[in-house]
Amino acid sequence: MKILFFVLCVFYSFRMLSAHDVLFSSPNEAVNFAVQNSQIYRLQNQRVLLNLQEAKYGIQDFLPTLSFTLSESDSTTLLAGDTRTKSFQANISMEVFDGGRKKFAYDVNRLSSMYAYHDYESSLMDFRSQIIYLYYQYLMQKQMVVIKNDLASTAKNQLDIIEREVAIGITLETDYLEYLISYIQIENDRDQSMRDMNMLERRFKAAIELSAEANLTIADNYLREFTYFYYEPYTDFIWAIIKNNSTEIKKQNLSLEYARQQLAFSRRWYVPAISVQGGIAFSGESYPLTEPKYSLRIMFDFSNAGLFPLNITNNYGFDRNRLVSVNNSASVRMEPIPTYGVRRKVADINLLENNVQRIQTEKNIFESVYDLIISHDNTMRFADAAERTILVMERRLEFSRREVDQGVKKRIDYLQELITMSQTKIALLEYQTQVASYERSLEILAGFPFGELQNVCK
Repeated sequence: MKILFFVLCVFYSFRMLSAHDVLFSSPNEAVNFAVQNSQIYRLQNQRVLLNLQEAKYGIQDFLPTLSFTLSESDSTTLLAGDTRTKSFQANISMEVFDGGRKKFAYDVNRLSSMYAYHDYESSLMDFRSQIIYLYYQYLMQKQMVVIKNDLASTAKNQLDIIEREVAIGITLETDYLEYLISYIQIENDRDQSMRDMNMLERRFKAAIELSAEANLTIADNYLREFTYFYYEPYTDFIWAIIKNNSTEIKKQNLSLEYARQQLAFSRRWYVPAISVQGGIAFSGESYPLTEPKYSLRIMFDFSNAGLFPLNITNNYGFDRNRLVSVNNSASVRMEPIPTYGVRRKVADINLLENNVQRIQTEKNIFESVYDLIISHDNTMRFADAAERTILVMERRLEFSRREVDQGVKKRIDYLQELITMSQTKIALLEYQTQVASYERSLEILAGFPFGELQNVCK
């Protein structure tokens, strides 16, 4: 029992450790963790898959309709015999031709459900992008804290030296006080960055539905292994991919085609909807009922003839041996519609508006893509300039350190150079993070997995 108790304790401790220690080495790991924990997106995924299945098997409009009728009638008449009537009737009805309207509606419904699934995927990509954004914001803030810690540590060493120099009379106290003011500001800025880092950590944990008490570790070298790649030479190539894959453009094209076909169907007044109905009826005074009678009805409905809707019906009755009845009827009603011509013009204008809207949507998406590419490349150039500036600053700081040791330069001036260096490093982090955000936006529009856009362009 003691051994079993020990094993259970070890297992429970391991489970508690694994539940409270989370390690991410890439943003994709964080994204997968967030998606697995998101009940909303799991339910949405099930819903859109069911909608796809429903649209795929939504052929009920093409299937016949069955109906059954059972009736019994008993009547009693004074000074006459009682009468009893029992009847059973079964009918089957089906529309056999409508000019292709139902087939087109079925195809549109399937495409709409498919685009709804693409919308879900796009929404999921936005969610993934938001998780990655928070991931890099937290990672960037951690790097900022490291930079500001290094600055504060170096500044503190110099402050200790100045204090000793003031004590032995080498440095003026006014220089010491000026340096102390700058150091206090550096410390306060460092502490504020640490508070911001803690806030971003809590926000990131909440987004991925991780407990606030869990120990989170991110081991990612993205900001140290940054790749410079410019997309402006590939603008036409990227736009061709996005234009071909954009769900929004596809939905606009589908909406336009649906409106065009609906307008064409409504103006084919000469194309009827043809329906067929067959039936069998039994009647008698008692069960079992015998002597079946058969019926066949064919209906021609010219409902698209707006000014004169016409309906033609042919009814045929049969018994077991022969045709026993024929009944043909036709009805037409003349409807005064003074605005008939105006309605046709309005329908034409609506179709033109849909086309203009489709073209405008395509232009807007292209402008968004172009702006993202230009902003990405411009920010990339800023990052490149900042990185080259840091290399120059590092060399300049070596000379400044010697000049301080030689007494040629004041320590406060050296401190200002250190502050400028830290600010430039932080700016580089911000540029690199913004570049990654622009690239993710392009990948969402193109429908690519994160990190694949560069490979496709290459």
